[in-house]
Amino acid sequence: MTGITDPIDQDNRLFGSISLAVITFFVLPLLWHFNGYLVFHMLLENICIILNILLFVIGDRSYKFSKNPAILVLSTSFLFSATLGFLHVVTYKGMNLIPGIDTSMATQFWIAKRLMESTGILATTFIKKQKLSYAKLMFVFFVVTSLLVASIFAKVFPVCFIEGVGLTPFKKISEFVIIFISIVTFFRLKDLNNHFETDYLRFFSLALLFGILAEAAFSFYIEVDDLSNGVGHLFYLLSIGFFSIFVIKEGLDKPYSAMFHEVHRQAIRDSLTGLYNRNGLYEIASASFKRTRLYCGSLHLFVIDLDNFKTINDKFGHPEGDRALVEFGKILIRSFRENDIIVRIGGDEFVIVLEGDDEAAAQAQERLESAVVAWVSSNPKRFGVGISYGIATKEPQSEATIDDILAIADQALMKVKAAKHPERANSKRDEPWRFNGFTDDGTSLR
Repeated sequence: MTGITDPIDQDNRLFGSISLAVITFFVLPLLWHFNGYLVFHMLLENICIILNILLFVIGDRSYKFSKNPAILVLSTSFLFSATLGFLHVVTYKGMNLIPGIDTSMATQFWIAKRLMESTGILATTFIKKQKLSYAKLMFVFFVVTSLLVASIFAKVFPVCFIEGVGLTPFKKISEFVIIFISIVTFFRLKDLNNHFETDYLRFFSLALLFGILAEAAFSFYIEVDDLSNGVGHLFYLLSIGFFSIFVIKEGLDKPYSAMFHEVHRQAIRDSLTGLYNRNGLYEIASASFKRTRLYCGSLHLFVIDLDNFKTINDKFGHPEGDRALVEFGKILIRSFRENDIIVRIGGDEFVIVLEGDDEAAAQAQERLESAVVAWVSSNPKRFGVGISYGIATKEPQSEATIDDILAIADQALMKVKAAKHPERANSKRDEPWRFNGFTDDGTSLR
Protein backbone atom coordinates (compact mmCIF):
# COMPACT_ATOMS: atom_id res chain seq x y z
CA MET A 1 0.00 0.00 0.00
CA THR A 2 1.29 3.39 -0.82
CA GLY A 3 1.87 5.79 2.04
CA ILE A 4 3.83 5.39 5.26
CA THR A 5 6.11 2.37 5.24
CA ASP A 6 6.11 0.17 8.31
CA PRO A 7 9.70 -0.14 9.67
CA ILE A 8 8.97 -3.74 10.71
CA ASP A 9 7.84 -4.49 7.16
CA GLN A 10 11.08 -3.00 5.85
CA ASP A 11 13.13 -5.14 8.25
CA ASN A 12 11.28 -8.33 7.25
CA ARG A 13 11.73 -7.54 3.56
CA LEU A 14 15.46 -6.91 4.08
CA PHE A 15 15.83 -10.13 6.08
CA GLY A 16 14.07 -12.11 3.35
CA SER A 17 16.26 -10.63 0.62
CA ILE A 18 19.43 -11.30 2.61
CA SER A 19 18.34 -14.89 3.30
CA LEU A 20 17.66 -15.45 -0.39
CA ALA A 21 21.08 -14.05 -1.32
CA VAL A 22 22.89 -16.18 1.30
CA ILE A 23 21.20 -19.40 0.12
CA THR A 24 21.83 -18.58 -3.55
CA PHE A 25 25.41 -17.33 -3.44
CA PHE A 26 26.83 -19.14 -0.40
CA VAL A 27 24.95 -22.24 0.80
CA LEU A 28 24.09 -23.83 -2.56
CA PRO A 29 27.51 -23.18 -4.21
CA LEU A 30 29.22 -24.77 -1.19
CA LEU A 31 26.88 -27.74 -1.46
CA TRP A 32 27.76 -28.05 -5.15
CA HIS A 33 31.47 -27.91 -4.38
CA PHE A 34 31.51 -30.49 -1.56
CA ASN A 35 28.60 -32.81 -2.45
CA GLY A 36 28.47 -32.67 -6.23
CA TYR A 37 26.16 -31.22 -8.84
CA LEU A 38 23.34 -33.76 -8.46
CA VAL A 39 22.73 -32.97 -4.77
CA PHE A 40 23.01 -29.25 -5.53
CA HIS A 41 20.50 -29.52 -8.36
CA MET A 42 18.04 -31.65 -6.40
CA LEU A 43 18.02 -29.32 -3.39
CA LEU A 44 17.74 -26.17 -5.50
CA GLU A 45 14.87 -27.54 -7.57
CA ASN A 46 13.04 -28.73 -4.46
CA ILE A 47 13.34 -25.24 -2.96
CA CYS A 48 11.84 -23.81 -6.16
CA ILE A 49 9.02 -26.39 -6.12
CA ILE A 50 8.18 -25.57 -2.49
CA LEU A 51 8.17 -21.85 -3.28
CA ASN A 52 5.90 -22.44 -6.27
CA ILE A 53 3.39 -24.37 -4.16
CA LEU A 54 3.50 -21.76 -1.38
CA LEU A 55 2.93 -19.03 -3.94
CA PHE A 56 -0.15 -20.82 -5.19
CA VAL A 57 -1.52 -21.28 -1.68
CA ILE A 58 -0.97 -17.59 -0.83
CA GLY A 59 -2.36 -16.33 -4.14
CA ASP A 60 -5.36 -18.65 -4.01
CA ARG A 61 -6.34 -18.10 -0.36
CA SER A 62 -5.78 -14.33 -0.43
CA TYR A 63 -7.72 -13.74 -3.68
CA LYS A 64 -10.96 -13.01 -1.84
CA PHE A 65 -9.15 -10.19 0.01
CA SER A 66 -6.83 -8.86 -2.69
CA LYS A 67 -9.45 -9.02 -5.48
CA ASN A 68 -6.50 -9.12 -7.86
CA PRO A 69 -7.04 -11.75 -10.60
CA ALA A 70 -3.51 -11.15 -11.89
CA ILE A 71 -2.17 -12.63 -8.63
CA LEU A 72 -4.48 -15.62 -9.04
CA VAL A 73 -3.30 -16.30 -12.61
CA LEU A 74 0.34 -15.87 -11.61
CA SER A 75 0.11 -18.19 -8.61
CA THR A 76 -1.85 -20.82 -10.55
CA SER A 77 0.79 -20.88 -13.28
CA PHE A 78 3.42 -21.51 -10.58
CA LEU A 79 1.42 -24.46 -9.21
CA PHE A 80 1.41 -26.32 -12.52
CA SER A 81 4.96 -25.19 -13.14
CA ALA A 82 5.85 -27.02 -9.92
CA THR A 83 4.39 -30.22 -11.39
CA LEU A 84 6.64 -30.00 -14.43
CA GLY A 85 9.54 -29.02 -12.16
CA PHE A 86 9.04 -32.17 -10.10
CA LEU A 87 9.14 -34.32 -13.26
CA HIS A 88 12.27 -32.44 -14.31
CA VAL A 89 13.95 -33.43 -11.04
CA VAL A 90 12.96 -37.12 -11.02
CA THR A 91 14.05 -37.60 -14.65
CA TYR A 92 17.34 -35.76 -14.23
CA LYS A 93 20.56 -37.53 -15.18
CA GLY A 94 21.89 -39.55 -12.25
CA MET A 95 18.60 -39.77 -10.31
CA ASN A 96 17.77 -43.24 -11.78
CA LEU A 97 14.20 -43.13 -10.47
CA ILE A 98 12.43 -43.93 -13.74
CA PRO A 99 13.96 -46.76 -15.84
CA GLY A 100 14.27 -46.55 -19.61
CA ILE A 101 14.36 -42.76 -20.01
CA ASP A 102 16.96 -40.73 -21.88
CA THR A 103 18.90 -37.67 -20.74
CA SER A 104 16.84 -35.36 -22.94
CA MET A 105 13.62 -35.93 -20.98
CA ALA A 106 14.65 -33.77 -18.01
CA THR A 107 15.56 -30.94 -20.37
CA GLN A 108 12.25 -31.35 -22.19
CA PHE A 109 10.34 -31.03 -18.92
CA TRP A 110 12.38 -27.92 -18.10
CA ILE A 111 11.61 -26.24 -21.43
CA ALA A 112 7.94 -27.18 -21.15
CA LYS A 113 7.88 -25.79 -17.61
CA ARG A 114 9.52 -22.49 -18.55
CA LEU A 115 7.42 -21.99 -21.69
CA MET A 116 4.21 -22.45 -19.73
CA GLU A 117 5.47 -20.43 -16.79
CA SER A 118 6.66 -17.45 -18.84
CA THR A 119 3.43 -17.46 -20.86
CA GLY A 120 1.40 -17.49 -17.63
CA ILE A 121 3.44 -14.58 -16.27
CA LEU A 122 2.85 -12.62 -19.49
CA ALA A 123 -0.89 -13.38 -19.26
CA THR A 124 -1.08 -11.57 -15.90
CA THR A 125 -0.37 -8.27 -17.67
CA PHE A 126 -3.48 -8.69 -19.83
CA ILE A 127 -5.84 -9.40 -16.92
CA LYS A 128 -8.34 -6.64 -16.26
CA LYS A 129 -10.28 -5.93 -13.05
CA GLN A 130 -12.82 -8.66 -13.49
CA LYS A 131 -13.77 -11.77 -11.57
CA LEU A 132 -12.16 -14.91 -12.97
CA SER A 133 -13.68 -18.36 -13.06
CA TYR A 134 -11.39 -20.34 -10.80
CA ALA A 135 -12.60 -23.66 -12.23
CA LYS A 136 -11.96 -22.57 -15.82
CA LEU A 137 -8.52 -21.23 -14.94
CA MET A 138 -7.52 -24.50 -13.27
CA PHE A 139 -8.95 -26.49 -16.17
CA VAL A 140 -6.93 -24.57 -18.77
CA PHE A 141 -3.65 -25.04 -16.88
CA PHE A 142 -4.47 -28.69 -16.18
CA VAL A 143 -5.13 -29.42 -19.87
CA VAL A 144 -1.98 -27.60 -21.02
CA THR A 145 0.18 -29.35 -18.41
CA SER A 146 -1.31 -32.76 -19.22
CA LEU A 147 -0.69 -32.31 -22.94
CA LEU A 148 2.91 -31.27 -22.33
CA VAL A 149 3.56 -34.27 -20.05
CA ALA A 150 1.89 -36.68 -22.47
CA SER A 151 3.84 -35.31 -25.45
CA ILE A 152 7.14 -35.80 -23.62
CA PHE A 153 6.46 -39.37 -22.50
CA ALA A 154 5.06 -40.20 -25.98
CA LYS A 155 8.27 -38.75 -27.49
CA VAL A 156 6.28 -36.23 -29.52
CA PHE A 157 7.89 -33.23 -27.82
CA PRO A 158 11.06 -32.18 -29.73
CA VAL A 159 14.40 -33.44 -28.40
CA CYS A 160 16.22 -30.77 -26.39
CA PHE A 161 19.52 -32.39 -25.39
CA ILE A 162 21.78 -35.04 -26.93
CA GLU A 163 24.35 -36.74 -24.71
CA GLY A 164 27.89 -35.82 -25.78
CA VAL A 165 26.63 -33.23 -28.30
CA GLY A 166 24.78 -30.75 -26.15
CA LEU A 167 21.74 -28.62 -26.77
CA THR A 168 19.61 -29.08 -29.86
CA PRO A 169 18.54 -26.10 -32.04
CA PHE A 170 14.99 -26.45 -30.68
CA LYS A 171 16.22 -26.05 -27.12
CA LYS A 172 18.28 -22.96 -27.94
CA ILE A 173 15.44 -21.41 -29.90
CA SER A 174 13.07 -22.14 -27.01
CA GLU A 175 15.40 -20.34 -24.58
CA PHE A 176 15.38 -17.25 -26.81
CA VAL A 177 11.59 -17.45 -27.10
CA ILE A 178 11.33 -17.50 -23.29
CA ILE A 179 13.68 -14.51 -23.09
CA PHE A 180 11.56 -12.68 -25.68
CA ILE A 181 8.37 -13.41 -23.73
CA SER A 182 10.01 -12.09 -20.55
CA ILE A 183 11.09 -8.89 -22.29
CA VAL A 184 7.55 -8.34 -23.62
CA THR A 185 6.24 -8.93 -20.10
CA PHE A 186 8.69 -6.37 -18.73
CA PHE A 187 7.40 -3.67 -21.08
CA ARG A 188 3.80 -4.54 -20.21
CA LEU A 189 4.28 -4.00 -16.47
CA LYS A 190 3.08 -0.42 -16.80
CA ASP A 191 -0.24 -1.68 -18.15
CA LEU A 192 -0.50 -4.08 -15.21
CA ASN A 193 0.10 -1.21 -12.81
CA ASN A 194 -2.58 0.91 -14.51
CA HIS A 195 -5.20 -1.72 -13.68
CA PHE A 196 -4.13 -2.71 -10.18
CA GLU A 197 -2.01 0.18 -8.81
CA THR A 198 0.65 -2.36 -7.92
CA ASP A 199 3.10 -1.17 -5.25
CA TYR A 200 5.77 -3.83 -5.58
CA LEU A 201 6.46 -3.99 -9.34
CA ARG A 202 10.18 -3.62 -8.68
CA PHE A 203 10.19 -7.19 -7.32
CA PHE A 204 8.30 -8.35 -10.43
CA SER A 205 10.90 -6.57 -12.57
CA LEU A 206 13.82 -8.15 -10.70
CA ALA A 207 12.21 -11.56 -11.06
CA LEU A 208 11.94 -11.08 -14.82
CA LEU A 209 15.54 -9.85 -15.02
CA PHE A 210 16.96 -12.88 -13.20
CA GLY A 211 14.73 -15.15 -15.27
CA ILE A 212 16.22 -13.68 -18.46
CA LEU A 213 19.75 -14.16 -17.10
CA ALA A 214 18.90 -17.76 -16.22
CA GLU A 215 17.66 -18.57 -19.73
CA ALA A 216 20.73 -16.92 -21.24
CA ALA A 217 22.96 -19.18 -19.11
CA PHE A 218 20.88 -22.26 -20.00
CA SER A 219 21.54 -21.71 -23.70
CA PHE A 220 25.31 -22.36 -23.40
CA TYR A 221 25.93 -25.62 -21.54
CA ILE A 222 27.09 -28.83 -23.22
CA GLU A 223 26.87 -31.22 -20.24
CA VAL A 224 24.04 -31.10 -17.71
CA ASP A 225 26.49 -30.44 -14.86
CA ASP A 226 28.28 -27.59 -16.66
CA LEU A 227 29.01 -24.33 -14.85
CA SER A 228 26.62 -22.37 -17.06
CA ASN A 229 23.78 -24.77 -16.23
CA GLY A 230 24.43 -24.42 -12.49
CA VAL A 231 24.64 -20.61 -12.71
CA GLY A 232 21.40 -20.62 -14.67
CA HIS A 233 19.70 -22.55 -11.87
CA LEU A 234 20.97 -20.05 -9.30
CA PHE A 235 19.59 -17.15 -11.32
CA TYR A 236 16.29 -19.00 -11.65
CA LEU A 237 16.10 -19.42 -7.87
CA LEU A 238 16.55 -15.66 -7.49
CA SER A 239 13.78 -15.13 -10.03
CA ILE A 240 11.37 -17.37 -8.10
CA GLY A 241 12.43 -15.70 -4.85
CA PHE A 242 11.51 -12.24 -6.10
CA PHE A 243 8.23 -13.52 -7.52
CA SER A 244 7.57 -14.91 -4.04
CA ILE A 245 8.13 -11.50 -2.47
CA PHE A 246 5.84 -9.91 -5.07
CA VAL A 247 2.98 -12.37 -4.50
CA ILE A 248 3.29 -12.17 -0.71
CA LYS A 249 3.33 -8.37 -0.70
CA GLU A 250 0.59 -7.84 -3.29
CA GLY A 251 -1.57 -10.84 -2.46
CA LEU A 252 -1.22 -10.98 1.31
CA ASP A 253 0.39 -7.95 2.96
CA LYS A 254 -1.29 -5.27 0.86
CA PRO A 255 -4.94 -6.36 1.33
CA TYR A 256 -4.47 -7.02 5.04
CA SER A 257 -2.77 -3.63 5.43
CA ALA A 258 -5.67 -2.02 3.55
CA MET A 259 -8.16 -3.73 5.87
CA PHE A 260 -6.24 -2.54 8.93
CA HIS A 261 -6.23 1.05 7.66
CA GLU A 262 -9.95 0.84 6.89
CA VAL A 263 -10.70 -0.38 10.41
CA HIS A 264 -8.58 2.45 11.81
CA ARG A 265 -10.32 4.96 9.54
CA GLN A 266 -13.72 3.81 10.73
CA ALA A 267 -12.57 4.14 14.33
CA ILE A 268 -11.64 7.81 13.98
CA ARG A 269 -14.11 8.93 11.28
CA ASP A 270 -17.80 9.79 11.52
CA SER A 271 -19.79 7.33 9.41
CA LEU A 272 -22.29 9.94 8.18
CA THR A 273 -20.18 12.96 7.25
CA GLY A 274 -16.75 11.39 6.85
CA LEU A 275 -15.30 13.97 9.26
CA TYR A 276 -13.25 12.98 12.28
CA ASN A 277 -15.21 11.72 15.27
CA ARG A 278 -14.53 12.13 19.00
CA ASN A 279 -11.79 9.47 18.92
CA GLY A 280 -10.23 11.22 15.95
CA LEU A 281 -10.24 14.52 17.81
CA TYR A 282 -8.10 13.11 20.61
CA GLU A 283 -5.80 11.19 18.25
CA ILE A 284 -5.22 13.89 15.64
CA ALA A 285 -5.48 17.04 17.76
CA SER A 286 -2.90 15.78 20.24
CA ALA A 287 -0.24 16.31 17.56
CA SER A 288 -1.41 19.93 17.13
CA PHE A 289 -1.11 20.55 20.85
CA LYS A 290 2.42 19.13 20.86
CA ARG A 291 3.43 21.32 17.92
CA THR A 292 2.13 24.50 19.54
CA ARG A 293 4.08 23.72 22.72
CA LEU A 294 7.24 22.89 20.76
CA TYR A 295 7.15 25.88 18.41
CA CYS A 296 5.37 28.37 20.70
CA GLY A 297 2.37 28.73 18.41
CA SER A 298 -1.27 29.59 18.99
CA LEU A 299 -4.16 27.18 18.60
CA HIS A 300 -7.88 27.85 18.26
CA LEU A 301 -10.71 25.43 18.86
CA PHE A 302 -14.00 26.20 17.17
CA VAL A 303 -17.05 24.43 18.49
CA ILE A 304 -20.15 24.87 16.34
CA ASP A 305 -23.72 24.02 17.18
CA LEU A 306 -26.53 24.10 14.60
CA ASP A 307 -29.43 26.17 15.93
CA ASN A 308 -32.97 24.92 15.28
CA PHE A 309 -31.64 21.74 13.69
CA LYS A 310 -34.35 19.74 15.44
CA THR A 311 -37.00 21.46 13.32
CA ILE A 312 -35.58 19.78 10.19
CA ASN A 313 -36.02 16.33 11.73
CA ASP A 314 -39.49 17.19 13.03
CA LYS A 315 -40.80 18.66 9.76
CA PHE A 316 -39.00 16.63 7.10
CA GLY A 317 -37.78 13.49 8.85
CA HIS A 318 -34.41 12.19 9.95
CA PRO A 319 -33.13 11.38 6.41
CA GLU A 320 -33.43 15.08 5.57
CA GLY A 321 -31.68 15.89 8.83
CA ASP A 322 -28.83 13.57 7.84
CA ARG A 323 -28.57 15.32 4.48
CA ALA A 324 -28.35 18.65 6.27
CA LEU A 325 -25.51 17.39 8.45
CA VAL A 326 -23.61 16.13 5.41
CA GLU A 327 -24.12 19.49 3.66
CA PHE A 328 -22.92 21.39 6.70
CA GLY A 329 -19.86 19.14 6.95
CA LYS A 330 -18.96 20.11 3.38
CA ILE A 331 -19.44 23.79 4.27
CA LEU A 332 -16.95 23.38 7.10
CA ILE A 333 -14.43 21.75 4.76
CA ARG A 334 -14.73 24.67 2.32
CA SER A 335 -14.61 27.32 5.03
CA PHE A 336 -11.53 26.06 6.84
CA ARG A 337 -8.08 25.22 5.60
CA GLU A 338 -6.95 21.84 4.35
CA ASN A 339 -4.74 21.17 7.38
CA ASP A 340 -7.40 22.19 9.94
CA ILE A 341 -8.94 19.34 11.90
CA ILE A 342 -12.73 19.15 11.42
CA VAL A 343 -14.67 16.93 13.82
CA ARG A 344 -18.28 15.91 14.31
CA ILE A 345 -18.59 15.33 18.03
CA GLY A 346 -22.11 13.98 17.77
CA GLY A 347 -25.59 15.10 16.81
CA ASP A 348 -25.33 18.62 15.39
CA GLU A 349 -22.12 19.59 17.19
CA PHE A 350 -18.81 20.10 15.40
CA VAL A 351 -15.28 20.98 16.53
CA ILE A 352 -12.49 22.50 14.46
CA VAL A 353 -8.86 22.68 15.55
CA LEU A 354 -7.01 25.50 13.83
CA GLU A 355 -3.31 26.20 14.29
CA GLY A 356 -2.64 29.89 13.71
CA ASP A 357 -3.08 33.40 15.03
CA ASP A 358 -6.26 35.38 15.69
CA GLU A 359 -6.33 36.74 12.14
CA ALA A 360 -6.44 33.25 10.62
CA ALA A 361 -9.24 32.26 13.01
CA ALA A 362 -11.22 35.44 12.25
CA GLN A 363 -10.93 34.86 8.49
CA ALA A 364 -12.18 31.30 8.85
CA GLN A 365 -15.04 32.56 11.01
CA GLU A 366 -16.03 35.09 8.35
CA ARG A 367 -15.94 32.50 5.57
CA LEU A 368 -18.08 30.15 7.63
CA GLU A 369 -20.75 32.76 8.40
CA SER A 370 -21.05 33.78 4.75
CA ALA A 371 -21.30 30.16 3.62
CA VAL A 372 -24.03 29.38 6.17
CA VAL A 373 -26.10 32.38 5.07
CA ALA A 374 -25.89 31.23 1.44
CA TRP A 375 -26.71 27.65 2.42
CA VAL A 376 -29.82 28.55 4.41
CA SER A 377 -31.14 30.99 1.81
CA SER A 378 -30.73 28.47 -1.04
CA ASN A 379 -32.93 25.76 0.49
CA PRO A 380 -36.37 26.33 2.07
CA LYS A 381 -35.91 23.18 4.16
CA ARG A 382 -33.03 24.92 5.95
CA PHE A 383 -35.13 27.95 6.91
CA GLY A 384 -34.47 29.07 10.48
CA VAL A 385 -31.24 27.11 10.84
CA GLY A 386 -28.30 29.04 12.23
CA ILE A 387 -25.07 28.42 14.09
CA SER A 388 -23.77 29.10 17.55
CA TYR A 389 -20.06 28.73 17.90
CA GLY A 390 -17.28 29.33 20.30
CA ILE A 391 -13.56 29.81 19.96
CA ALA A 392 -11.24 28.69 22.71
CA THR A 393 -7.67 29.90 22.36
CA LYS A 394 -4.58 28.14 23.59
CA GLU A 395 -1.73 30.63 23.92
CA PRO A 396 1.86 29.61 23.08
CA GLN A 397 2.98 29.52 26.70
CA SER A 398 -0.06 27.58 27.87
CA GLU A 399 0.30 23.96 29.03
CA ALA A 400 -3.48 23.37 28.78
CA THR A 401 -4.67 20.03 27.41
CA ILE A 402 -7.60 19.37 25.10
CA ASP A 403 -9.82 18.59 28.08
CA ASP A 404 -8.75 21.78 29.85
CA ILE A 405 -9.76 23.99 26.93
CA LEU A 406 -12.98 22.10 26.34
CA ALA A 407 -13.95 22.52 30.00
CA ILE A 408 -13.34 26.28 29.90
CA ALA A 409 -15.26 26.64 26.65
CA ASP A 410 -18.14 24.59 28.06
CA GLN A 411 -18.65 27.05 30.89
CA ALA A 412 -18.64 29.97 28.44
CA LEU A 413 -21.20 28.24 26.25
CA MET A 414 -23.58 27.80 29.15
CA LYS A 415 -23.67 31.58 29.57
CA VAL A 416 -24.42 32.14 25.87
CA LYS A 417 -27.11 29.48 25.80
CA ALA A 418 -28.64 30.99 28.93
CA ALA A 419 -28.75 34.39 27.20
CA LYS A 420 -30.39 32.90 24.09
CA HIS A 421 -32.82 30.68 25.99
CA PRO A 422 -33.40 31.97 29.53
CA GLU A 423 -36.04 29.30 30.13
CA ARG A 424 -33.32 26.63 29.84
CA ALA A 425 -30.79 28.33 32.07
CA ASN A 426 -31.36 26.04 35.00
CA SER A 427 -31.76 22.82 33.03
CA LYS A 428 -29.28 20.04 33.56
CA ARG A 429 -26.79 19.54 30.74
CA ASP A 430 -26.35 16.06 29.36
CA GLU A 431 -23.42 16.76 27.04
CA PRO A 432 -20.21 18.15 28.55
CA TRP A 433 -18.45 19.53 25.43
CA ARG A 434 -20.15 22.76 24.43
CA PHE A 435 -18.64 26.10 23.40
CA ASN A 436 -20.03 29.62 23.06
CA GLY A 437 -19.45 32.45 20.67
CA PHE A 438 -16.63 33.84 22.76
CA THR A 439 -13.01 33.08 23.60
CA ASP A 440 -12.06 31.45 26.86
CA ASP A 441 -11.93 34.79 28.65
CA GLY A 442 -15.50 35.63 27.59
CA THR A 443 -14.60 38.33 25.06
CA SER A 444 -15.57 38.33 21.39
CA LEU A 445 -12.87 37.32 18.94
CA ARG A 446 -13.75 40.12 16.53
